[in-house]
Amino acid sequence: MQIMDAARRLGRDERPASRSAAVPEILDPRRVSVAAVFAAVAGAWQAFRCCVRPAAGFAAIFVVIGVAIFALLIHFGLAPMMLPFAGGFLLVGPAVLAGFFALHRAVAAGRRAAFGDVLDGFRRAPRGVWGLSAACCLLFLIWVTDAATVYSFMIGGEAQDVAKVARFHGWTGAMGAVLACIVFNITAFAVPLLLDGRATLVGAVTASVRAVFANPTAMPVWALILAVAVIATILFPPLLLVSLPCLAFASDLLYLQVYPPESARPEPNPER
Repeated sequence: MQIMDAARRLGRDERPASRSAAVPEILDPRRVSVAAVFAAVAGAWQAFRCCVRPAAGFAAIFVVIGVAIFALLIHFGLAPMMLPFAGGFLLVGPAVLAGFFALHRAVAAGRRAAFGDVLDGFRRAPRGVWGLSAACCLLFLIWVTDAATVYSFMIGGEAQDVAKVARFHGWTGAMGAVLACIVFNITAFAVPLLLDGRATLVGAVTASVRAVFANPTAMPVWALILAVAVIATILFPPLLLVSLPCLAFASDLLYLQVYPPESARPEPNPER
């Protein structure tokens, strides 16, 4: 209930007041339990049921992209690269959160969410969100390049036997986990903080890292849910119609619990 109440408060104020540069906020992350993570997932499902058409419609864009990429990989005999590409979505996922968050805030405000809210969410996104998204896309390109290099060394043009493919997935899985961990730490709470105008880019990234380390039990569980759900559903793209909106909504609900609207306080002015 506390999570949904916070969502409704922010949902009513869909255009947060800009934070004064002279009075920056000190954001103190709250500790949450593992139960709160599962409560956020349950709340996300309820929110999804209130905006199935626009949420699934937005997610359908990524279904089409995923199917096209997988079809090309299979056509060129690069099927083992499907798993690295699926895992790579964890690196670029934060770039699409603005649209899903806008839908969730519309539902929380008691409005009928529409695809126009998705477009409005991206239109209102500050430059910090675009900068963070660009960094995530760069990491994705680095990841795909590294995975392709490992593929050429471990498999190349040879016959794709099970042992070689398993070894390839093992190495690339370990490499991808490191990059995904970095992206999770810096973006888990940075994107919503930027969208709500509560921090600068550097401040939002710092607050995100602090929140992750302040919750050493709940955040690994949440990261594991994200990884398993995203990779599993990307390998069967139609499931993305449900998984992407629900995971994005759950991320917003967790943010509202770790950094509720009333948690911010003005930074003390040393000149006073």
